[in-house]
Order: sequence, then C-alpha cells, then structure tokens
Amino acid sequence: MSKNFARWTCGVATVLLLNSPLLAGTADFPQYGFQIDTLDSTVGSSPTQAVMMFLPVSDGFAPNVNVQIQPFSGSLKDYAALSKKQFDEMKFKLVSEQQKSDSEWVVEYSGAMQSLQLHWYARALLSNQKVYLVTATARDSQWAKIADQLKKNVESFKLKP
Repeated sequence: MSKNFARWTCGVATVLLLNSPLLAGTADFPQYGFQIDTLDSTVGSSPTQAVMMFLPVSDGFAPNVNVQIQPFSGSLKDYAALSKKQFDEMKFKLVSEQQKSDSEWVVEYSGAMQSLQLHWYARALLSNQKVYLVTATARDSQWAKIADQLKKNVESFKLKP
C-alpha cells in the first residue's frame, strides 16, 4: 500500500469520524452518502476501546483521539493517583492537571513511547464504576500546531444521562 493511499484513507476516516455523531449503534455520514453499524461491546473486567479517530499522518505519526472505558471501583482521586504513579514509572512529565469535580479529572503529560516523543491531553470521567478516558495523542513536534483542535475534540465528549 502506498504512503499516499494510507494518508488519504486516514484523512477520510478522520473527516468521517470527526464530522458525524454516533446514533443508536449506527454512525451516519449523510455528507458522504452512507452509514455503518458501530462495533458495540460490553465493558467487562477489562478496558474496552470504544472509539479511535485519526488525523492525517504528518511527521511519521497520525495524531489521534480515542475513548477507552475502564472498569474502576475506586474514587477518581484514586484513579488520578494510580495514573500519576504510572507516569512516574514510564518517566512521563506531568504538564498540568485539574480535578474539575469528584467525577472529572483533566491531565496533560508528555514523554517517550516506542522511541517517539509524544504529548497527551486526557479527560477521565467517572460514572457507574467506570472511567471514561478520552485521550488525544500527538508527537511533541506536532503538538503546537494541532493542540487546540485535539483539546476541543476531547472536551466535546459528554456522558449520556
């Protein structure tokens, strides 16, 4: 597969995902003339990757936003402490964090993973013994240019009542 085709495919998938709501198990893309059922699964004892969205590849990396649902029976403060311990173990730098409420924590961090210098922005929302972790990831070299777009996408996440 050529690099151009991979970039085009990634770009089209990103446009499609970023510009369409997921409704009742179906992703609807009226501007492109199609819809597709979502791959639904239940959250059991291990995390579930619910959504992954990618921007076009640049600098050898496709910046992305994903939503992971993690079973968690503790408090959000416990979750934040566990996450920061893992950051320390991975030698990640904590850029900023904010405990917005008992059910929402926002964190920004950076570090090396798989020989890439990466930057992350994440929101963790606790509901019904699950953490909904919405994370944006880009290379450090990409961050300044696309941080606002990625953060806006992460902030758009809402739990249904």
